[in-house]
Amino acid sequence: MNNQGYPPQNQNNGYPAWYAPPPVQQPPSKRRRSGSASPAGPAGPADSGFTNGRFSNGGPADGGFTNNRYTNGGPADGGFTNNRYTNGGPAGPADGGYTYNGFASSGPANGGPADSGFTNGRFSNGGGNQRGTGGRKKPSLKWQLIKVLLVLIVLGGVGVGGYFWKVQSDIRPYRSVFLPNITVDGIDLSGMSWADGSAAVWAQANEKSNSWYVRLKNVSGEYKDITASMLGISFDPTAALEQAWAIGHETNAQSRKDIFQLKDELLGAQQSAYEFYSAEQSADTTPIDNILSTLQTVAYKSAQDAQLISFNPDDSTNPFTFQQEVYGQRLDTTAAKEQILDMVHNLQSGEVMLETTLINPSVTVADLEKTVELRYRAITPISSASTESRTENIRLAFSRINGMTLQDGKKFSFNSAVGKRSMENGFYSAIEYAYGEEVIGWGGGVCQASTTVYLAAVQSGLKITNREPHSNPVSYTDMGMDATVSDTRGHEIDFTFTNNSGGTIYMAAHVIQSSTSKRTYLCEVRIYGLSLGNTSYALQAQTVETIPKPEEPYLKEDATGEHVTYQDETKLYSKGREGYVVESFLVTVVDGQETGRVSLGKDKYDAKPDRYYVGVTPRY
Repeated sequence: MNNQGYPPQNQNNGYPAWYAPPPVQQPPSKRRRSGSASPAGPAGPADSGFTNGRFSNGGPADGGFTNNRYTNGGPADGGFTNNRYTNGGPAGPADGGYTYNGFASSGPANGGPADSGFTNGRFSNGGGNQRGTGGRKKPSLKWQLIKVLLVLIVLGGVGVGGYFWKVQSDIRPYRSVFLPNITVDGIDLSGMSWADGSAAVWAQANEKSNSWYVRLKNVSGEYKDITASMLGISFDPTAALEQAWAIGHETNAQSRKDIFQLKDELLGAQQSAYEFYSAEQSADTTPIDNILSTLQTVAYKSAQDAQLISFNPDDSTNPFTFQQEVYGQRLDTTAAKEQILDMVHNLQSGEVMLETTLINPSVTVADLEKTVELRYRAITPISSASTESRTENIRLAFSRINGMTLQDGKKFSFNSAVGKRSMENGFYSAIEYAYGEEVIGWGGGVCQASTTVYLAAVQSGLKITNREPHSNPVSYTDMGMDATVSDTRGHEIDFTFTNNSGGTIYMAAHVIQSSTSKRTYLCEVRIYGLSLGNTSYALQAQTVETIPKPEEPYLKEDATGEHVTYQDETKLYSKGREGYVVESFLVTVVDGQETGRVSLGKDKYDAKPDRYYVGVTPRY
């Protein structure tokens, strides 16, 4: 409540309104009375004096002090009687002196030293240097102590009265104004009246309340203002003003302060600064919560993980397409609210920058790329003597494998992936090895496809579960590194491996053109999966035994007479060779250094004799 006109005390000469000062005494009335006990001197201007406890000022003719009060007579006849002063004028020394425990003083002209002195324990002073008729009597010790005590009391009273007057003088200028070094809400109220001081403080409070705002701003430059009216802020400096005024002033009848307390408070204010603030505010902070909640909803963006969208096995440069990850964001409403509430409390205007905190996605493209790195790329050359049908059979087998994915722990079967090698299944007849012989069969050339897949799989670190070599060495890879397959009923041979990589395996298989010769084609198999890091695998083979070539040739009858006719005719159709026993190893290499070597087993390639056709017709 604005109480600018309320002063804690009224203007009552510096005193609170409830305090009534004592009535002012009027001067005593003057009454005349004749003097006492002195011979008449020259006639004074009047016959008056001070009598009966009051002042009576007579003229010089007849006056004195009587009856315990002052009676001032004229100079002719006066003296002191009855324990009080009676002052005679200079002409009356003949009959005067000090009598009856009081002073009686005659003038020097008559009653000098001869007839003067002290009588009855009191002073009687005659003129001159001679003792008076009454003689001198020594005063008692008790009387001397009483006189000293009376003097001290008089002097003390004079000192106390002076100090009291001094304190009153010091505090009087501050009775109706604020003491020095008093501030309210940063305004120096020193020397200001209650009305002026409270008006200044209220004016500032109202101005701050009307102009106060907090601007919530984001990095994009968008903003939202919070005003005092939105929060229903009420600002009341009354308590602070009253606390400030209470220093050096009485504010009510229950907190009376004497002048010495007020003096102490004045000294304290002169030596120290007193600061008061209008902390009595009330504000509904619910709108702040609502505004921040709305801004948080607007600013919030959820994080999105990167995803593998597709595997493109035909693109050897960028075989994988990813959806880029998205970083989310959220407002730090806790920190923003604390700052806003602090500004509300201090009624401080300004901006609050709403900073967002990034929300990291769980999976990034970089993470995914580590799961689809190239583990191994196997290449085998296709012989220039290979027929188009044989090359097409390889292409067809690869097309059934190209783009395959294999989850961790799953098994790959070549025969299952490629299917039956038959005309119905799209294969052509071509030369193939069967039981050590080159024959024409459906799907001839598929063994080169299975061999290339084996080379890629074994050097990708995958677990080979079934693999058999050809009976004869093949032209497209070294001995101990081939893998034959067959789908002939009763003589099925399959090549299989298990994905033990810990992640998904991706396979790409193609017949590609050689980069060095347009007439040369290559079989290519690429296997992608979890990164091997600084580890790689290499397949190595070595001959551990050589089997001699048989000396006895092998004769094959030519029943049709296609090559030879007569029994004594022969024709070499296959030159014999030595046989071999080859052991293969899987070598583990880490950072370019061999760290392990595991035997994959031994393959035996039988020795072959020379082979001849022989005729079946006798010669006559």
